[in-house]
Amino acid sequence: MKRENLRKMILAAIFIAMIILLAFTPMLGYIKIGPALSITTIGIPVVIGAIILGPYYGMLLGFVFGMTSFLQCFLGDAFGAALVGISPVSTFITCIVPRVLVGLVPALLFRLIMKRPTNSRTVAVFVSALAGSLTNTVFFLGFLGLLFGHTDFIKGLQETETGHISLVALLIGFAGINAILEAVATAIIAPPVYFALQPRKKVVGVDIGASGTKIVLMRGTKLLKTTLKQENETLEEAIIRFNPEDAEAITVTGVGAAAMPDTLLNRKVVKVDEFASLYRGATVVGKRFNMIVVSVGTGTAFVRVTPFGAWHLGGSGVGGGMLQGLSEKLFGHFDPKELQALALAGDPQKCDLLIKDVTTGQIGNLTPETTVANLSKAGRADDASLARGIYTLIFQCIGVMGAFCTKAHLTRTIFVCGTILDSQPIAKEMLDGIAKLHKVKFVIPENAAFITAIGSTRQVQS
Repeated sequence: MKRENLRKMILAAIFIAMIILLAFTPMLGYIKIGPALSITTIGIPVVIGAIILGPYYGMLLGFVFGMTSFLQCFLGDAFGAALVGISPVSTFITCIVPRVLVGLVPALLFRLIMKRPTNSRTVAVFVSALAGSLTNTVFFLGFLGLLFGHTDFIKGLQETETGHISLVALLIGFAGINAILEAVATAIIAPPVYFALQPRKKVVGVDIGASGTKIVLMRGTKLLKTTLKQENETLEEAIIRFNPEDAEAITVTGVGAAAMPDTLLNRKVVKVDEFASLYRGATVVGKRFNMIVVSVGTGTAFVRVTPFGAWHLGGSGVGGGMLQGLSEKLFGHFDPKELQALALAGDPQKCDLLIKDVTTGQIGNLTPETTVANLSKAGRADDASLARGIYTLIFQCIGVMGAFCTKAHLTRTIFVCGTILDSQPIAKEMLDGIAKLHKVKFVIPENAAFITAIGSTRQVQS
């Protein structure tokens, strides 16, 4: 905690230095537009600092911004000097209060948006920065109209060559295109700076599933190493064996996360929503933001991922649990590698009913090898063909459900992950057939079993 507080203090000092530098560097902090107003770039470090450091530091940065603005009234700013001449107190309020709000509004809005764990952090930063910049314009002009609208100075500005204009029209005219440029520039610059300033700490990520626990060590978005908890060891023993080096925190997700203590091995434990972990892990590893994510565990979950966030579409009981149960019932044991080797030697036509079994012609875009009925010949199939039929049943169900999801959600990419996919080339073979039939793309990443564990670490990494 002390280290985090020190980090925040150092960042706050850097942002304050940037604000002062911009404020007193000609044509850098205030880009003059006519005699009255200017495009202000000082709000950018205020907004970014507020989002990163929180509302209290945000208000401090906003206050510094306001003080530099107030000092400009005595250092050659004609418009500010005119306001001070009318009322120094009102000028101080007009300079300070809106700028303090510039540091408060984006910090609070960012945290409000991120209360929903599957919302996009990039979008949250963008929206918060946009709101912070607009806060500056709206409240500055609002206080200007409220405190100075009755003065002869402002009334004089309302008189133009074409006649008298209203106070509202005058204030809108003051804002003009410069307010839009300020807001757009702040919103565009904020996300990359925000992510660049996030600490690249080492974090242990743990995914406690119904049939296994996956553990990763991450530094930022870089995967350093992985392991699986053995059946005969506790989670603490597994992490010690894993040797997490100088990891600062442990993030946990999955069905077993709720039962975890607040600390483990003298490290803070952060519990993370499972679907948020899945979504973030898929975007980090897949480097895509428009896709269906299919997580094949004991059962199967389907998640829609967009640039704006993600949501759970639904799930199926078809998955690794079915594979294990059928294998144990039909073959007396379950060993994934042995089962796959057996299945690769099998003949799909000896276990499943195919198109070519029922017709010699072409039916639409269906190939002769397309499955008509899974396991319809299982009663007389040899073990190898039966094993292949089990895999076909599971992955065709999962693949077709994923393909159907894409057709309803304007994407053709399906990111598939889960323990069942690690070292399972037969899964790719099955899904490739579905891809050709439905014109979709299946992406099976390396370390497919660890995607959710990877995603959980993003809770404290960014």
